[in-house]
Amino acid sequence: MIRIEELLEQIADLTAEDQDEFEVTVQLQDPLSADELKSLIDKIPLPQELCDFYALTNGMQLLSEELFDADSLQYVQGFITFHSFGNGDFTCIATKKSEYPEGSVLFMNHCPDSVVQVADSLCDWMEKVVSEIQSKGGLLHPADYYRHPDEQGVYSHVLNELKSKGDELHS
Repeated sequence: MIRIEELLEQIADLTAEDQDEFEVTVQLQDPLSADELKSLIDKIPLPQELCDFYALTNGMQLLSEELFDADSLQYVQGFITFHSFGNGDFTCIATKKSEYPEGSVLFMNHCPDSVVQVADSLCDWMEKVVSEIQSKGGLLHPADYYRHPDEQGVYSHVLNELKSKGDELHS
């Protein structure tokens, strides 16, 4: 729990300007109670880092991006969705029931059959997201890299990775 707790403490007071020059902030929520967390674990096989996250905050606003509260989590074929792009694409975390390393973070291209790893852990993903929002004013979706192929970011490799798997980005 130490790493996620330290990260949340480090970013709790961060602000950034979004692409429209509005200030965006980090907003933590009240944590789940021990009973609520146990109930969640009984329903969904949470990786330890995600358990630790919900023991500290039940979802959050990470500058311009929302991380789901416990009631909004969905468990699908070994993955837990915790962030949405609003178009059917999600960011998810692998459980031990997936073929990916438990706790790794992946881009889900509309369905669990089309995923690409984007970070080794939730903390790693959050650090990358904060950095991207602070430098670019927002988190780029993989489709944004069609227009800006030389841009680098959390999801910049997704298009090429999908193509190498014989897949394409669904819209």
